[in-house]
Amino acid sequence: MPTHVRVLLHDVPPVLRGVLVEAAAKHPSIHVIDDTGDGGDGAEAEVVLAVTSDPHQSAVARTLLFTTHARRVALLTPAGRDLVVYDLTSRPVSAVDLPPSELLDIVCRGIDDPDSRR
Repeated sequence: MPTHVRVLLHDVPPVLRGVLVEAAAKHPSIHVIDDTGDGGDGAEAEVVLAVTSDPHQSAVARTLLFTTHARRVALLTPAGRDLVVYDLTSRPVSAVDLPPSELLDIVCRGIDDPDSRR
């Protein structure tokens, strides 16, 4: 069981990235990894958080799940208002208008649970 949930930020604009990194700093169990663009860090992350104009694009989520080998993918709108969380074991979870700290809670919830592993 990991001591930290590693969240890879993929295609997250700088302003939103700063807000998420600041929120993660308040959660000792969440470690944010910046996407280097080479795909190497994704294998190290349990969660990929990506920005897209439509977070309900399940094909985008599936592609990220399989290419990064993460256990969960969260798609977020550029304004940070709409979030959909995908994994291979359950139905997508949608949320709207959450503060960054609560957004990270939802994205990482249960990731340390052995029953949530693929």
